[in-house]
Amino acid sequence: METSNMRIEELKGRSKHCCCKYCGGRLELRRILYGSLDNARIEIFCSNCDRIEYGVEKEIYQAARYFVEEMDFNAYRELDYSERTKQMNIAKVCEIITWGCKNLNLLGAEGFKYPIEISKDIEGNILRISDESLTEIIKNEVE
Repeated sequence: METSNMRIEELKGRSKHCCCKYCGGRLELRRILYGSLDNARIEIFCSNCDRIEYGVEKEIYQAARYFVEEMDFNAYRELDYSERTKQMNIAKVCEIITWGCKNLNLLGAEGFKYPIEISKDIEGNILRISDESLTEIIKNEVE
């Protein structure tokens, strides 16, 4: 019973600091039935992808998504490129980055061992414009 409680606590922690390696979505704990109630287990689950998912550090997901989108990385050239293959590519790059971080001793069970700073380029480009500024821009475009 002690081992089971330790596993559940580990999964709770992981679901808080990780995201789905396919879609970047929030992870939650779910009881998954395997044939009968006796075989039910608590697993980390992505509701968005509808799959059991161990997850990846959020910063690693951001870096992998940026890499796939900006470098046109495609490990699955034999498949038609779609949103699904894009997700598969991001997941593959997540696995590679995670492997590297673990083997460089930068990543542990609770996440990164040292504070990291993610590049502003990887965070994504967001342009915030107030309603007034947008109205002024539209007005100038029309003129």
